[in-house]
Amino acid sequence: MISVSEQKSFDQRFSLIRTLAPDKMLSQEEQTRLTIMDAGIGDSFTCFDSTYVIQEINTYQEASEDYSKLKDYFVTELTCLCLETGAVGHFEWEIDDELEVCITLDQTKFKRLTDDEGQPIDEDDLDQIVDDEDCIVYAGETFDYDDDWAAVYRRNGKEEHVYMYEFVNSHSSLFITIEEWQDGDKEEYRIYISKPVDPAELTLISRGEANHEAPQPLV
Repeated sequence: MISVSEQKSFDQRFSLIRTLAPDKMLSQEEQTRLTIMDAGIGDSFTCFDSTYVIQEINTYQEASEDYSKLKDYFVTELTCLCLETGAVGHFEWEIDDELEVCITLDQTKFKRLTDDEGQPIDEDDLDQIVDDEDCIVYAGETFDYDDDWAAVYRRNGKEEHVYMYEFVNSHSSLFITIEEWQDGDKEEYRIYISKPVDPAELTLISRGEANHEAPQPLV
């Protein structure tokens, strides 16, 4: 006997699978021509051997350090439901000379991070790490400082301020993002491990109800 939560997950996925009607499926030409930049809420795409339905689309826009000025750099975040597993997945895409895509693999905490000498680090060490362009260690792997920047995050009409600290492992191409979410005088830290995905691995396969009649690129 399955639990209530498992039944709800199954019912939700089954309902979404039924929306993949033949008349909403994209033609082979459209699947080849369109990219994840053209996707909207309710649309479906495949990545490797999984099928995802997009449930939310939110954005990060780069800002000055005091958030008084906005810049022309954006990262688009897709919150998706995997039809095969029921897990929620997060993809991000951006244009940095060319289309770049990544998928979030895991979330971790400061207690699993150290400096290169094995000493624990926390939020109080971040500014010094940036100043020194130092590295951090996670699961025995070294991640070098790559960038830090301020962003305005937009979700459901609400704006939040977040500061990003980015570190990359040169061998695996995995990267760690430490996000400092600001709410008045309080900060909340979220730490994510992600990996790049070849944009060609993502294939937009169908349109949701809102996007079926007149699909428009999200650019």
